[in-house]
Amino acid sequence: MCPDPGTPENGRRAGADFRVGANVQFSCEDNYVLQGSKSITCQRVTGTLAAWSDHRPICRARTCGSNLRGPSGTITSPNYPVQYEDNAHCVWVITTSDPDKVIKLAFEEFELERGYDTLTVGDAGKVGDARTVLYVLTGSSVPDLIVSMSNQMWLHLQSDDSIASPGFKAVYQ
Repeated sequence: MCPDPGTPENGRRAGADFRVGANVQFSCEDNYVLQGSKSITCQRVTGTLAAWSDHRPICRARTCGSNLRGPSGTITSPNYPVQYEDNAHCVWVITTSDPDKVIKLAFEEFELERGYDTLTVGDAGKVGDARTVLYVLTGSSVPDLIVSMSNQMWLHLQSDDSIASPGFKAVYQ
């Protein structure tokens, strides 16, 4: 048997079987992101010794996204230009001070794990509402200029649980 791996602070563990071959899964409470393996397996090391396939993960407070106002500014993915974290869920909402103005978003750098990590850009409305989505971006091609149709734009970065990339840098006005 493996020792009890415990439960991450601000997290949960599913599974109470610590025998060789058993798996336990970890998740985090809202506003926390899992750093490390979301599943570990009890493995036989020697004839009498067993150990987990990885350390217990930790749950870190989310540190990305914000509400932005003003004539212009810069948005970067977390840790940019170093890799953003796994399981990131970041939301930025840009609102112009003049309700008759639109927002121009120009990317200077863009590199997300193709097909797995996405930056969704939407126009006004509720963040994540499929009816307001303008683009779903992924991969390493720098996107063309994006212009909103209203005085509000939102961006939602979502990454999976592996292989992070450098992320993005964008300027809005």
